[in-house]
Amino acid sequence: MIKRISLILLSSLLLLTGCLNRDKLQKEEEVVKKKGKTEEKAIITGEIKTGEKYYRSIVPFEPGGARGLIKYGVDNRLDINEFELGLMRIAQDDFSTDKYYYQEGQYLSSTTVNNWLKRADEKVEKNSKTDMTQKGLNPALGVKKDAPYKQVLDAEDKHPKYLSYVLEQNYLVQSGNDKVKLGGLVVGLSFNSTYYYKATDSSGLIYSGSKKLQASDVAQEARQMGQQVLKRLRQNSSLKNVPITIALYQEAEKESVTPGHFFAKAEAGAGSTQLGSWDKIDEKYYLFPSKEATANKRDDAEKFNNFKSKIQDYFPNYVGVIGKAHYHDGSLDRLDIDIPMQFQGKAEVISFTQYVTSSVMKELPNVPVTINIQSAVNEPEALIVRDDGSGEPNVHIYR
Repeated sequence: MIKRISLILLSSLLLLTGCLNRDKLQKEEEVVKKKGKTEEKAIITGEIKTGEKYYRSIVPFEPGGARGLIKYGVDNRLDINEFELGLMRIAQDDFSTDKYYYQEGQYLSSTTVNNWLKRADEKVEKNSKTDMTQKGLNPALGVKKDAPYKQVLDAEDKHPKYLSYVLEQNYLVQSGNDKVKLGGLVVGLSFNSTYYYKATDSSGLIYSGSKKLQASDVAQEARQMGQQVLKRLRQNSSLKNVPITIALYQEAEKESVTPGHFFAKAEAGAGSTQLGSWDKIDEKYYLFPSKEATANKRDDAEKFNNFKSKIQDYFPNYVGVIGKAHYHDGSLDRLDIDIPMQFQGKAEVISFTQYVTSSVMKELPNVPVTINIQSAVNEPEALIVRDDGSGEPNVHIYR
């Protein structure tokens, strides 16, 4: 049965952090944090106990040096979310959520990131003395941009841009006397799956093209870039003696309804300018229902289809049921489901939510599940969350 149903209006914060209780909020801690050559008081936020592990963070909030830039490099909104949250999951392998605290990246400015995303033969912007001014990491085009457009198009196709974004995350650790310091750096490199390009002829007409990038070519370029990024980071005196992890992310196609995935990571110990061996990361998203899911994950796909059929048989109106399944090392470890439909009143919402919740326990695989029930105009109606594989779901119904 349902653990609890609350008829309350949830804030956006609650949507992000899950179903919470006040007694699950760990006490805040006051610390001293070094900022440049000075020290300032800061607060480590209380820990929120949910089904997933989240890092505690530092207050006051310090925006990252390249904050907001990612939307200009990564096209798919799903990729932006997965890239950031997935990088936090990877960080947990080296920086425990019990010991380390999250902070947005403070060492790569928007100028630096923009420079690194350019081609090796493009002009870069100058940075301050404390920043890192280097040429672009993407392959040189080999021709001038004002060359005949056919030459430019041919060069763009032969030498595609692979790297689309560089994301930095900082992990702080307590260092005695209630102080915190930088304990580690995690940097994600995101790569195009298809490269889109264009050129303009002498009359101003624009010609465009695209090239699907082979996974093997992306992997080869990515590993080389990862090593270059490490060496560049070590040029900053503040980063010479901290552990650094580099993770590689393959974006999905522009219009994909599921995000891409991380495919490799490597680490460098404090002071090292060489990455260790690249460890394969086996992650993938499947859309339920889909031919790909049925072909490759038949058992899970059948369970989802049974759940979908029960939901659709229950209600006289058409009910769409769409799932996004995350697999790690070949096994399903998380399932997110959206159910949009047309309701005629709040009583229908309550009845429908109760039925969906009971069906979660009977039909779906034993993994964490989140279900968003929405009206036809995308207004949230109910949220069902099962934090672990076998526990009873928590349910909230919006007023």
